[in-house]
Amino acid sequence: MPVPNQPHPAPSAADISAALTALGIYAQPPTDEELEQQALAVGGEHVLAAILANALYGAAVGTGMVTEGNMLAAGAGSQEMSLAREQMLKASGADGPGVIGVMHWQTGHVWAFLKAMDDPECGPLGTAAARTSGALLTLLSCMSVTDTNDARAATIYPDDLERVRADLVAAVEALDALPATAAAMLSGGTPSA
Repeated sequence: MPVPNQPHPAPSAADISAALTALGIYAQPPTDEELEQQALAVGGEHVLAAILANALYGAAVGTGMVTEGNMLAAGAGSQEMSLAREQMLKASGADGPGVIGVMHWQTGHVWAFLKAMDDPECGPLGTAAARTSGALLTLLSCMSVTDTNDARAATIYPDDLERVRADLVAAVEALDALPATAAAMLSGGTPSA
């Protein structure tokens, strides 16, 4: 069932399952009955389609990483690698300002994993990675606002940019602490003052 008011109809869960099968993720696509049961279990077909689309995206990224690794092993240079990587944006349909939207979406996926590293147990590198990815996510969000009539325009200055500054300051502080922390870890003791 299509989601109302969608500018571009999304593929169905069955369509996405077929694509997952083509990539070798499924030995065979689920039956219509299995898809219906899965949709009921997760809250509807649109939720299942989103879950499967993200699985398809992950499978495609994994396939791309293996393929790029094979390209590097075969001696591909930066021009060939750039051409291969440009295909991701082309495949996503991103064009012009849409490229920022795709980068924001991808950064959101990375940030979702890295934000858990903003924890003393993960050390300063984890904090730096989490805070830097958060800053990048916010900057890309700001860049997606290109019209003063956009409701988000009022919050970009100063709210979002202040959040970017705070995240970057925290990242730099974590990096500045790294030499002392690394020395303590390697010596098995505490950093010297």
